[in-house]
Amino acid sequence: MGDPQAIIELLRENVSCNSGESNQIQYFKYGIQLIYVLPLGLLYLSFMITIMKRKKDRELFDDSFFTLLLADGTITLYFLMVDTSFFRLTSYVRPVCEFLIPYLKDPSYILTPFYTSYMYAQLAKMLSTLAMSVNRYTSVNHPVHHKVFWMQYCSKVIVAIFVIPCFCVWPVAIGTTSFLPFNGNGVINYEHVIPWARTTYGRLLISIPTLFFTIYSSIVTSAKLKKLGGHMKQVEFSMNVATVFTACGFVLVVALQVSYLLLDAETLLDKMWLTKVILAATQISNDFYMLSGPVVLLILDKRMRFSICCSNRKKGSRRATKVS
Repeated sequence: MGDPQAIIELLRENVSCNSGESNQIQYFKYGIQLIYVLPLGLLYLSFMITIMKRKKDRELFDDSFFTLLLADGTITLYFLMVDTSFFRLTSYVRPVCEFLIPYLKDPSYILTPFYTSYMYAQLAKMLSTLAMSVNRYTSVNHPVHHKVFWMQYCSKVIVAIFVIPCFCVWPVAIGTTSFLPFNGNGVINYEHVIPWARTTYGRLLISIPTLFFTIYSSIVTSAKLKKLGGHMKQVEFSMNVATVFTACGFVLVVALQVSYLLLDAETLLDKMWLTKVILAATQISNDFYMLSGPVVLLILDKRMRFSICCSNRKKGSRRATKVS
Protein backbone atom coordinates (compact mmCIF):
# COMPACT_ATOMS: atom_id res chain seq x y z
CA MET A 1 0.00 0.00 0.00
CA GLY A 2 1.46 3.41 -0.85
CA ASP A 3 2.64 5.36 2.24
CA PRO A 4 2.45 3.28 5.46
CA GLN A 5 1.90 6.37 7.63
CA ALA A 6 -0.98 7.49 5.41
CA ILE A 7 -2.56 4.06 5.77
CA ILE A 8 -2.26 4.19 9.57
CA GLU A 9 -3.90 7.61 9.66
CA LEU A 10 -6.62 6.36 7.34
CA LEU A 11 -7.31 3.41 9.64
CA ARG A 12 -7.49 5.61 12.74
CA GLU A 13 -9.92 8.02 11.08
CA ASN A 14 -12.16 5.27 9.71
CA VAL A 15 -12.37 2.72 12.53
CA SER A 16 -15.55 0.78 11.88
CA CYS A 17 -16.93 -2.70 12.48
CA ASN A 18 -19.65 -2.15 9.88
CA SER A 19 -19.00 -4.08 6.67
CA GLY A 20 -22.20 -2.86 5.02
CA GLU A 21 -23.79 -6.32 5.31
CA SER A 22 -26.33 -7.62 7.82
CA ASN A 23 -25.20 -9.59 10.85
CA GLN A 24 -26.94 -12.70 9.50
CA ILE A 25 -24.88 -12.66 6.29
CA GLN A 26 -21.68 -12.12 8.25
CA TYR A 27 -22.49 -14.99 10.64
CA PHE A 28 -23.26 -17.21 7.63
CA LYS A 29 -19.86 -16.44 6.06
CA TYR A 30 -18.06 -17.17 9.33
CA GLY A 31 -20.02 -20.39 9.80
CA ILE A 32 -19.19 -21.59 6.26
CA GLN A 33 -15.48 -21.10 6.94
CA LEU A 34 -15.67 -22.92 10.28
CA ILE A 35 -17.47 -25.82 8.58
CA TYR A 36 -14.38 -26.67 6.51
CA VAL A 37 -11.52 -25.20 8.61
CA LEU A 38 -12.33 -27.06 11.85
CA PRO A 39 -12.80 -30.59 10.36
CA LEU A 40 -9.74 -30.25 8.12
CA GLY A 41 -7.71 -28.87 11.02
CA LEU A 42 -8.73 -31.84 13.19
CA LEU A 43 -7.88 -34.18 10.31
CA TYR A 44 -4.42 -32.63 10.08
CA LEU A 45 -3.99 -33.04 13.86
CA SER A 46 -5.04 -36.72 13.67
CA PHE A 47 -2.60 -37.25 10.83
CA MET A 48 0.22 -35.69 12.86
CA ILE A 49 -0.57 -37.91 15.85
CA THR A 50 -0.54 -40.97 13.56
CA ILE A 51 2.86 -39.96 12.12
CA MET A 52 4.32 -39.58 15.63
CA LYS A 53 2.95 -42.96 16.72
CA ARG A 54 4.06 -44.82 13.59
CA LYS A 55 7.29 -42.99 12.79
CA LYS A 56 9.19 -46.30 12.66
CA ASP A 57 6.97 -47.60 9.86
CA ARG A 58 9.58 -47.67 7.07
CA GLU A 59 7.06 -48.19 4.30
CA LEU A 60 5.00 -45.12 5.16
CA PHE A 61 6.48 -42.55 7.53
CA ASP A 62 10.23 -43.16 7.47
CA ASP A 63 10.95 -40.34 4.98
CA SER A 64 12.28 -37.02 6.32
CA PHE A 65 9.34 -35.35 4.59
CA PHE A 66 7.07 -36.44 7.44
CA THR A 67 9.38 -34.90 10.05
CA LEU A 68 9.08 -31.62 8.15
CA LEU A 69 5.32 -32.17 7.91
CA LEU A 70 5.09 -32.37 11.71
CA ALA A 71 6.82 -28.99 12.01
CA ASP A 72 4.61 -27.55 9.28
CA GLY A 73 1.48 -28.94 10.95
CA THR A 74 2.35 -27.37 14.30
CA ILE A 75 2.78 -23.97 12.65
CA THR A 76 -0.31 -24.34 10.47
CA LEU A 77 -2.67 -25.34 13.27
CA TYR A 78 -1.44 -22.52 15.51
CA PHE A 79 -1.87 -19.98 12.71
CA LEU A 80 -5.40 -21.18 11.88
CA MET A 81 -6.37 -21.13 15.56
CA VAL A 82 -5.17 -17.53 15.95
CA ASP A 83 -6.64 -16.39 12.65
CA THR A 84 -10.05 -18.00 13.26
CA SER A 85 -10.40 -17.03 16.91
CA PHE A 86 -9.48 -13.35 16.49
CA PHE A 87 -9.16 -11.93 12.98
CA ARG A 88 -12.11 -13.79 11.45
CA LEU A 89 -14.16 -13.55 14.63
CA THR A 90 -13.78 -9.76 14.79
CA SER A 91 -14.35 -9.44 11.03
CA TYR A 92 -17.58 -11.44 10.90
CA VAL A 93 -19.10 -11.10 14.39
CA ARG A 94 -19.79 -7.37 14.74
CA PRO A 95 -20.74 -7.34 18.47
CA VAL A 96 -17.34 -8.83 19.38
CA CYS A 97 -15.55 -6.23 17.24
CA GLU A 98 -17.53 -3.36 18.80
CA PHE A 99 -16.90 -4.70 22.30
CA LEU A 100 -13.10 -4.79 21.79
CA ILE A 101 -12.62 -1.36 20.18
CA PRO A 102 -12.76 0.74 23.40
CA TYR A 103 -10.14 -1.51 25.06
CA LEU A 104 -7.75 -2.09 22.14
CA LYS A 105 -8.03 0.94 19.85
CA ASP A 106 -5.38 3.04 21.62
CA PRO A 107 -1.69 2.04 21.33
CA SER A 108 -0.70 -0.41 24.07
CA TYR A 109 1.21 -3.65 24.60
CA ILE A 110 -1.93 -5.76 25.19
CA LEU A 111 -1.99 -7.25 21.69
CA THR A 112 1.77 -7.12 21.08
CA PRO A 113 2.60 -10.74 22.12
CA PHE A 114 -0.41 -12.04 20.21
CA TYR A 115 0.39 -10.13 17.00
CA THR A 116 4.10 -11.01 17.25
CA SER A 117 3.26 -14.73 17.41
CA TYR A 118 0.85 -14.31 14.47
CA MET A 119 3.53 -12.70 12.30
CA TYR A 120 6.04 -15.31 13.50
CA ALA A 121 3.73 -18.15 12.39
CA GLN A 122 3.30 -16.56 8.94
CA LEU A 123 7.06 -16.46 8.37
CA ALA A 124 7.66 -19.92 9.84
CA LYS A 125 5.00 -21.33 7.50
CA MET A 126 6.83 -19.85 4.49
CA LEU A 127 10.06 -21.50 5.62
CA SER A 128 8.40 -24.86 6.20
CA THR A 129 6.90 -24.63 2.68
CA LEU A 130 10.37 -23.93 1.30
CA ALA A 131 11.88 -26.84 3.27
CA MET A 132 9.26 -29.32 2.01
CA SER A 133 9.73 -28.07 -1.57
CA VAL A 134 13.49 -28.59 -1.29
CA ASN A 135 12.88 -32.04 0.21
CA ARG A 136 10.70 -33.13 -2.70
CA TYR A 137 13.08 -31.55 -5.21
CA THR A 138 16.02 -33.57 -3.90
CA SER A 139 13.95 -36.77 -3.78
CA VAL A 140 13.02 -36.44 -7.46
CA ASN A 141 16.25 -35.02 -8.88
CA HIS A 142 18.87 -36.50 -6.52
CA PRO A 143 17.30 -39.75 -5.25
CA VAL A 144 20.67 -41.38 -4.49
CA HIS A 145 21.83 -38.65 -2.09
CA HIS A 146 18.38 -37.59 -0.85
CA LYS A 147 18.13 -39.82 2.22
CA VAL A 148 21.72 -39.29 3.39
CA PHE A 149 21.46 -35.51 2.96
CA TRP A 150 18.23 -35.22 4.95
CA MET A 151 19.43 -37.58 7.68
CA GLN A 152 22.29 -35.13 8.25
CA TYR A 153 20.44 -31.84 7.91
CA CYS A 154 16.75 -32.42 8.70
CA SER A 155 17.00 -31.47 12.39
CA LYS A 156 19.07 -28.39 11.50
CA VAL A 157 16.50 -27.32 8.91
CA ILE A 158 13.70 -27.61 11.47
CA VAL A 159 15.67 -25.51 13.96
CA ALA A 160 16.15 -22.90 11.22
CA ILE A 161 12.40 -22.90 10.47
CA PHE A 162 11.63 -21.98 14.07
CA VAL A 163 14.60 -19.65 14.74
CA ILE A 164 14.92 -17.48 11.60
CA PRO A 165 11.49 -15.78 11.97
CA CYS A 166 12.60 -14.43 15.38
CA PHE A 167 15.09 -12.18 13.57
CA CYS A 168 12.26 -10.75 11.44
CA VAL A 169 9.46 -10.14 13.95
CA TRP A 170 11.37 -8.32 16.70
CA PRO A 171 10.21 -4.88 15.41
CA VAL A 172 6.65 -5.98 16.26
CA ALA A 173 7.70 -7.34 19.67
CA ILE A 174 9.13 -3.98 20.83
CA GLY A 175 6.28 -1.78 19.61
CA THR A 176 2.79 -0.98 20.78
CA THR A 177 -0.20 -2.32 18.88
CA SER A 178 -3.70 -1.03 18.09
CA PHE A 179 -6.87 -2.80 17.01
CA LEU A 180 -8.19 -0.70 14.10
CA PRO A 181 -10.99 -2.50 12.23
CA PHE A 182 -11.55 -1.06 8.76
CA ASN A 183 -15.02 -1.46 7.23
CA GLY A 184 -15.64 -4.65 9.16
CA ASN A 185 -12.19 -6.19 8.63
CA GLY A 186 -10.23 -6.87 11.80
CA VAL A 187 -6.85 -5.11 11.51
CA ILE A 188 -3.99 -4.84 14.01
CA ASN A 189 -1.40 -2.12 13.48
CA TYR A 190 1.97 -1.94 15.26
CA GLU A 191 4.11 1.08 16.09
CA HIS A 192 7.42 1.40 14.21
CA VAL A 193 9.73 2.19 17.13
CA ILE A 194 12.80 2.08 14.88
CA PRO A 195 11.93 3.66 11.49
CA TRP A 196 14.19 1.42 9.40
CA ALA A 197 13.18 -1.79 11.20
CA ARG A 198 10.08 -3.12 9.42
CA THR A 199 8.71 -6.64 9.19
CA THR A 200 8.13 -5.98 5.49
CA TYR A 201 11.84 -6.40 4.82
CA GLY A 202 12.00 -9.72 6.68
CA ARG A 203 8.90 -10.99 4.90
CA LEU A 204 10.35 -10.03 1.52
CA LEU A 205 13.66 -11.66 2.43
CA ILE A 206 11.87 -14.94 3.16
CA SER A 207 8.97 -14.83 0.70
CA ILE A 208 10.88 -13.92 -2.51
CA PRO A 209 13.36 -16.86 -2.43
CA THR A 210 10.53 -19.15 -1.28
CA LEU A 211 8.30 -17.95 -4.11
CA PHE A 212 10.88 -18.41 -6.85
CA PHE A 213 12.10 -21.78 -5.61
CA THR A 214 8.60 -23.20 -5.06
CA ILE A 215 7.61 -22.19 -8.60
CA TYR A 216 10.79 -23.73 -10.04
CA SER A 217 10.52 -26.83 -7.84
CA SER A 218 6.84 -27.31 -8.70
CA ILE A 219 7.55 -27.14 -12.43
CA VAL A 220 10.46 -29.59 -12.21
CA THR A 221 8.61 -31.95 -9.85
CA SER A 222 5.46 -31.88 -12.00
CA ALA A 223 7.50 -32.72 -15.11
CA LYS A 224 9.19 -35.61 -13.29
CA LEU A 225 5.86 -36.87 -11.97
CA LYS A 226 4.46 -36.89 -15.47
CA LYS A 227 7.47 -38.81 -16.71
CA LEU A 228 8.08 -41.20 -13.82
CA GLY A 229 4.71 -41.29 -12.03
CA GLY A 230 4.01 -44.91 -12.99
CA HIS A 231 7.43 -46.06 -11.74
CA MET A 232 7.31 -44.22 -8.40
CA LYS A 233 6.24 -45.71 -5.10
CA GLN A 234 2.72 -44.55 -4.24
CA VAL A 235 3.94 -42.82 -1.08
CA GLU A 236 6.57 -40.84 -3.01
CA PHE A 237 4.06 -39.87 -5.69
CA SER A 238 1.54 -38.70 -3.06
CA MET A 239 4.13 -36.62 -1.19
CA ASN A 240 5.25 -34.91 -4.39
CA VAL A 241 1.71 -34.07 -5.53
CA ALA A 242 0.79 -32.75 -2.05
CA THR A 243 3.85 -30.46 -2.06
CA VAL A 244 2.94 -29.11 -5.50
CA PHE A 245 -0.55 -28.24 -4.20
CA THR A 246 0.92 -26.45 -1.18
CA ALA A 247 3.33 -24.54 -3.44
CA CYS A 248 0.47 -23.46 -5.73
CA GLY A 249 -1.46 -22.22 -2.69
CA PHE A 250 1.55 -20.22 -1.53
CA VAL A 251 2.01 -18.60 -4.96
CA LEU A 252 -1.68 -17.64 -5.01
CA VAL A 253 -1.52 -16.10 -1.52
CA VAL A 254 1.58 -14.04 -2.39
CA ALA A 255 0.01 -12.81 -5.63
CA LEU A 256 -3.13 -11.63 -3.79
CA GLN A 257 -1.14 -9.99 -1.00
CA VAL A 258 0.97 -8.08 -3.53
CA SER A 259 -2.18 -6.87 -5.31
CA TYR A 260 -3.56 -5.67 -1.94
CA LEU A 261 -0.31 -3.87 -1.11
CA LEU A 262 -0.50 -1.98 -4.40
CA LEU A 263 -3.77 -0.31 -3.35
CA ASP A 264 -3.30 3.23 -2.08
CA ALA A 265 -5.36 4.97 0.63
CA GLU A 266 -7.76 6.60 -1.85
CA THR A 267 -8.52 3.32 -3.60
CA LEU A 268 -9.29 1.66 -0.28
CA LEU A 269 -12.05 4.19 0.33
CA ASP A 270 -13.31 4.71 -3.22
CA LYS A 271 -13.39 1.06 -4.31
CA MET A 272 -14.40 -0.87 -1.24
CA TRP A 273 -15.83 -3.69 -3.37
CA LEU A 274 -12.36 -4.34 -4.81
CA THR A 275 -10.82 -4.42 -1.33
CA LYS A 276 -13.48 -6.89 -0.14
CA VAL A 277 -12.97 -9.16 -3.15
CA ILE A 278 -9.18 -9.24 -2.65
CA LEU A 279 -9.48 -9.87 1.11
CA ALA A 280 -12.04 -12.66 0.62
CA ALA A 281 -9.91 -14.28 -2.10
CA THR A 282 -6.84 -14.00 0.15
CA GLN A 283 -8.65 -15.72 3.02
CA ILE A 284 -9.85 -18.64 0.86
CA SER A 285 -6.48 -19.05 -0.85
CA ASN A 286 -4.77 -18.90 2.54
CA ASP A 287 -6.92 -21.80 3.79
CA PHE A 288 -6.06 -23.71 0.62
CA TYR A 289 -2.36 -23.01 1.19
CA MET A 290 -2.53 -24.10 4.83
CA LEU A 291 -4.58 -27.28 4.48
CA SER A 292 -4.38 -28.59 0.91
CA GLY A 293 -1.10 -30.53 1.37
CA PRO A 294 -2.18 -33.08 4.02
CA VAL A 295 -5.67 -33.38 2.51
CA VAL A 296 -4.27 -34.24 -0.93
CA LEU A 297 -1.80 -36.65 0.70
CA LEU A 298 -4.59 -38.54 2.43
CA ILE A 299 -6.83 -38.55 -0.65
CA LEU A 300 -4.10 -40.04 -2.84
CA ASP A 301 -2.65 -42.61 -0.47
CA LYS A 302 -5.00 -45.33 0.76
CA ARG A 303 -2.55 -46.71 3.34
CA MET A 304 -2.21 -43.32 5.03
CA ARG A 305 -5.97 -43.00 5.26
CA PHE A 306 -6.12 -46.52 6.68
CA SER A 307 -3.38 -45.71 9.21
CA ILE A 308 -5.57 -42.96 10.74
CA CYS A 309 -8.65 -45.23 10.79
CA CYS A 310 -6.57 -48.04 12.24
CA SER A 311 -5.28 -45.91 15.12
CA ASN A 312 -8.85 -44.83 15.94
CA ARG A 313 -10.03 -48.47 15.93
CA LYS A 314 -7.20 -49.46 18.25
CA LYS A 315 -8.27 -46.75 20.70
CA GLY A 316 -11.83 -48.07 20.57
CA SER A 317 -10.74 -51.66 21.15
CA ARG A 318 -8.58 -50.63 24.12
CA ARG A 319 -11.50 -48.81 25.71
CA ALA A 320 -13.72 -51.84 25.18
CA THR A 321 -11.11 -54.08 26.82
CA LYS A 322 -10.88 -51.78 29.84
CA VAL A 323 -14.67 -51.73 30.21
CA SER A 324 -14.93 -55.51 30.00
